[in-house]
Amino acid sequence: MRRWAVAMATMILPTLGFAQNWHEPARGTAERAQLMNAIRPVVEWQLGRPVEFVVRQLRASGDHAFAMLAPQRPGGGAIHVAATPMVRYFGEDASYFEEVGGLDVIAFLIREGDQWAVVDHSIGATDVWFAREPYCSAFPVVLHGYCPLK
Repeated sequence: MRRWAVAMATMILPTLGFAQNWHEPARGTAERAQLMNAIRPVVEWQLGRPVEFVVRQLRASGDHAFAMLAPQRPGGGAIHVAATPMVRYFGEDASYFEEVGGLDVIAFLIREGDQWAVVDHSIGATDVWFAREPYCSAFPVVLHGYCPLK
């Protein structure tokens, strides 16, 4: 009886929207490079050049993607917050990023034709700001597990 219940659950649950229908683009793939190349200039505008990323989470499904990244200087160098454009020119408070928020990047991307574009992002968020509308409706597959089930 238990085997039958497990077999039925594995057939039914995916149809109810509980299945993971996203994938993580593997290191070295063109898709991953395109996603990082789309995010990089947006982040470099605020943190200065050059920036590379440690991928904490990268989810893609069709023409939608979601990324959680840790920016760094090439080779693993630290980014000195006080010297970044977001502090020097845009008036951000360096102490917030140094003491509270950090520099982790969260980004939403949409593929348009053969290119990815960042449609929203944050640096140093201290909450799960994206687990709400309109993100849950616009990016339901890549946000699976973050948004409440409907």
